[in-house]
Amino acid sequence: MEQQMSIISLITDASFAVQAIMGLLAIFSVVSWGIIISKWIALSKAKSETIKFMSQYHNSGSITTLYNSISTAANRTTTCQMFYAALSEYNRLSKSGISNKDTITSNIERSLTATIDDELNSYESRLSTLATFGSVSPYIGLLGTVWGIMHAFIGLGNTGQATLASVAPGIAEALIATAIGLFVAIPAYMGYNKFTADIEMLEKKMNRFGDEFLNLINRKLSATSNQDM
Repeated sequence: MEQQMSIISLITDASFAVQAIMGLLAIFSVVSWGIIISKWIALSKAKSETIKFMSQYHNSGSITTLYNSISTAANRTTTCQMFYAALSEYNRLSKSGISNKDTITSNIERSLTATIDDELNSYESRLSTLATFGSVSPYIGLLGTVWGIMHAFIGLGNTGQATLASVAPGIAEALIATAIGLFVAIPAYMGYNKFTADIEMLEKKMNRFGDEFLNLINRKLSATSNQDM
């Protein structure tokens, strides 16, 4: 408790400029943790839903039955949304009387690509904010430290007493700014790297599913253009 009170007093006794920098870093920290928590929830759900749908897809006897079962789902993600969008496009083309294999395949491929892009964009949103906070926070904290040390030495010069007791408090309160900067940067960097790796893994799974589904469509179209899917 004594150490905590000492740290708090160093923060409250710091100069206004250093306190402003600490306040800015505190805002960065709150925003960073908000992004980290929301991304962790979203990506955990996406990974879980991907595994669940791929199991349904490979165990389903009819893609039409699977399509009907997921058509009423409120929140389709990753491969599930790809499947729904691609088969919806196929059904739309069939109702329009389009039977050319190349036209159908190219349209479905574009639908799959667009869905992948939309999914990735939603997961990648605000990751640049984490990267920015991870990059600039240590430098902002260092700025607070430099300013605080300058302030401490200016005060020392005015008093003329070059003792450790007179210098230490000013230097200590200045170094807290760097510590806060690192406190913001480290989880932001870790979160950014973790989520980037998760998104890359999801992208690979979605691309593999897209290729697999296109192969299925090509086989169906090659077998017979009138086959009930």
